[in-house]
Amino acid sequence: MIARPVRSTLTPKAWPLVEKWVLAALKRGKANQTVAEIKDALATKSMQLWLAWDGERAKGCCITELYDSAQGKTCNLVVVAGIQFKRWQPLTETIKAWARENDCTRLEASGRPGWERMAAKDGWAKIRTTVEVRL
Repeated sequence: MIARPVRSTLTPKAWPLVEKWVLAALKRGKANQTVAEIKDALATKSMQLWLAWDGERAKGCCITELYDSAQGKTCNLVVVAGIQFKRWQPLTETIKAWARENDCTRLEASGRPGWERMAAKDGWAKIRTTVEVRL
């Protein structure tokens, strides 16, 4: 299993492999972004698509974005989704290395509460909580 970055020119070809996972992750995580917004960001290269590839097919995906923050340049994991996550969770090391190569000083991710427990095994620490009230 490898983490394979998808060149922006190939994103439209790879998108059908991950679209259902992205949609499910955004819905379950109550994300502020839509699938269309994510797809547009990939097309404009403001986000990057990664595949968890087993040599024959995608088992998952990660969508990243780089941005400057008060805490330093950040690589944000916008979406992490797929099947058999425990098999490809270690592939985040590849993304960490890529983020370092791009002068990032930190990785960031937001999501549903279940991710906190799973990510803690890889050294992630909770830094904030997001709550809302519907009006």
